[in-house]
Order: sequence, then structure tokens, then C-alpha cells
Amino acid sequence: MKHNLLHRFIFLILRHTIAPLIKRIMRYSFEKQKGPNVPSILISNHNTNLDPVLVAMCFSRHMYFLASEHAFRNGFKSKLLKFFFEPIPINKSRNDILAIREMLNRLKSGANVCLFAEGDRSFTGTTGPVSISTAKLVKTSGADLVTFRLEGGYFTSPRWAKNTRRGKMTGKRVNRYTGEVLRTMTVHQINSVIERDIFEDAYERQKANLIRYKGKKLAENIETVLYLCPECERIGTIVSKGFYFSCDCGLNAEYTETGLLNGSALPFSTITEWGRWQSEKLNEVVSAAGDNPICKDEGQTLLVVSSATKSKFIGNGIMSMSREALHCAGYDFPIEKITRIAVAGQMTLLFALKDGDSYEVRSDTPRSALKYNEIFRILRNRK
Repeated sequence: MKHNLLHRFIFLILRHTIAPLIKRIMRYSFEKQKGPNVPSILISNHNTNLDPVLVAMCFSRHMYFLASEHAFRNGFKSKLLKFFFEPIPINKSRNDILAIREMLNRLKSGANVCLFAEGDRSFTGTTGPVSISTAKLVKTSGADLVTFRLEGGYFTSPRWAKNTRRGKMTGKRVNRYTGEVLRTMTVHQINSVIERDIFEDAYERQKANLIRYKGKKLAENIETVLYLCPECERIGTIVSKGFYFSCDCGLNAEYTETGLLNGSALPFSTITEWGRWQSEKLNEVVSAAGDNPICKDEGQTLLVVSSATKSKFIGNGIMSMSREALHCAGYDFPIEKITRIAVAGQMTLLFALKDGDSYEVRSDTPRSALKYNEIFRILRNRK
């Protein structure tokens, strides 16, 4: 395929130059693997922005990666990304048939493809569900399947965090399933082995072997994941600074080097526990809101996305969500017309409409995009 030799050459150069540096910075250990020598789909869990590099350095053969289309709208950086690595752009706010076709084309050309089956980095430390469409793709491709698991990534670079930390990361191949074996399995069986092989619970692993992840301002931007206060049960009241975070109702807590939460009246010791509670509690908050806004954030920037590489500014203003619509910068988007909401990176909200239009909402100040995603999930299930 186009540029294949260039990409292989770049892979070899980076493998022997940049990879050792990243290995030291991330305190990353792994077992080197040969191949894959036949076209393969490699599937891994996902926690840090450098996961594609961390996975690739374990294998001797070059592979292509899927990347959120959001990464293709960063000007010159995106041009470099495309030229040197040619990742496959995927639209996170809708099912992307073009990305699937491109993956199959690259496999047919003899290349390997890696994807992070959750579709997202974990906000709370546990591996997310794997869409059945991923297993269908694996079975349809006829390629081999290699499963891989990264451990320690959530505490090294929490998705919600402002800064990375230094502790310990490991990466290992879990299993390899040949195309012949996969042909004897059902789609649901393939999905089950993928979910089993890549599953990671960061806090459960910490309990077994406590490791410190040291860094600066460890708690900052924690409000991008912890959007509901357990004390006053209001949305968007948590603020963070340095190693601490608080709510104006009086709640105060610390995020420690082990990733545990410390507070005299805090009902949770982990972000996983807090995340599960707020997801469940949100149902009550949505019901109690009536016709009023369920949540609201000021200073938001709304853009319309015309392609994987282009977006256009529409306006600035308040974003809020009610049971009837998502409101942003003076525009109203009825819930029944929204097909999907997703989160890119830490705070960028992506959503798509039934008419095919896609939008992006950015924020210059820390705020949770996750809460909009979860409110939409609740409203869609009710409808």
C-alpha cells in the first residue's frame, strides 16, 4: 500500500531511538515479541496517550493504529502524524464504516492493525465494554487476533489528570488466536475472549501490590471525572488544586500517590467506587430536574465538524443539558435527534445528529464532558 515501506522504515528507526527513552520515562517493562508475521489484528486495553507506542515497541513488525478523528484536526501536528504513521481515522460520535473498510484493506495488503477495543481511555480505572462490532470485524477479516494488556497505565497517566506520574507500567501479550481457530468461534465467543484478555482493574491491582506514582499537582482536573459531589449531590461543584479537591458544601479530600482518595468524611477510597456511585445516582438527579437544566457549564466553544480533518467555529457560550435537548452557544439539539455522544481526550465533547451533522464542544477550563455522555445514556434508555 501507499507509503508502506516508509512507515516500516520509520518504525525501525523509532524502535531503536525514541522507544528506549519513552521506556525510561514511563518506567515501562515488557517482553519482546516476534512478528506478527501474518496479517493480524492486535487488540489492547487503553489508558495513556502513548499506548500506541508502548504496544508497538513490544513487537518486531510494524503495525497501523486507529486514531480518533479529533487527532486529525490539530494543524501541522496532524499533518506530521498522517505522513509518518498514516493512522486510520475513526469518528467516535458515530459508527464509522469507512474506518472498518480501511482496516480490512490494510490487512489484505499484508499489514498489521492495532485497535483499542474500548474505543476510549478509562476515566475510572477499569476496562470498558467491548462492542460486539469489534468481534464481528475480527471474524470477518480472517486475520489472526493478538490480545495485549497494559498494566499501571491508569495511575501513570490518568485520563482526567493534568500531569503524568512516575511509577510502574508493564505490557504483555496475553493470547494469539489464528484465523483458523477464530472461524470455529461465534462472534459472541470472540467478544468474550477479547473482554477477558484485555480487562484491567487498576485499583484491584494496586491492592495486590501497592505502588507509588509520584508527580506534581496530582489531583488537578479531577473534576473532569468526579462530576457529582457525594455530600451535597450537586453536579459540577468539585474543584481541584495541587494534591487536593473540594466542594463548596464543605467536602475536602486528597488524591494520594497510590491513587487512593483520602478524606475524613469521604465515603469512597477509589475513583472506581465514586464513578460507580455517581453513574447510579445520576438517574435520580435526572428525574428530579424536571424541565430545568440537569447540568450547565459556561465558556464553551461549539464547532461543526465537516470531515476528519476540518471543523468550523460556530460560537461561544453556555452549554447545558435538559431532558429534552442539549443546548450550546445559543443552539438547541433535541435529544431524539442525537444519535451518539462521545468524549475525546479529557474534556472535548463530540456528538452526531441523525441528519449526519457532527459537532465538537471544547472548554478552556476544567469541566466534565463525561457527565453529558452519561446523562445522554440515561435519557436515551428512558426513551
